[in-house]
Amino acid sequence: MMKDKAINILTAELSALPVLIMTYYALTAKPTGQWQLTFSLPVYWLISSDLLAYPWLLIRIPRLRHNPLKMNSLALKASSRYNCRLNERVARWDDEMNLAIFLLERGCLMLLSEPLLLGDLGYHSVRRLWY
Repeated sequence: MMKDKAINILTAELSALPVLIMTYYALTAKPTGQWQLTFSLPVYWLISSDLLAYPWLLIRIPRLRHNPLKMNSLALKASSRYNCRLNERVARWDDEMNLAIFLLERGCLMLLSEPLLLGDLGYHSVRRLWY
């Protein structure tokens, strides 16, 4: 049970890693494009969002672990009537697009995880005090 949670957290971290790297580079790169290692308030927010808030948000709200966005192209639906090699190619394109959408969605969720988690904790604390 604990091993499954650790694997889920690790895969979530790895799926958000490309967006973390691109965002960190966008925040810290010089105008010439040279990468530099600096720490500022946005970088601290980015790192804490990735390491602390994102896994905690996925544990608190398990629905967020599943990707609701799936792409099925019209070409695959149209070519499914015929048994041709185009079906394999279109299915591969759909798989690649689904992976890209999944990584983008995970990255955006990682970037917004800290405000979402603070809002969720605030809602539950007010609800607990109110009732």
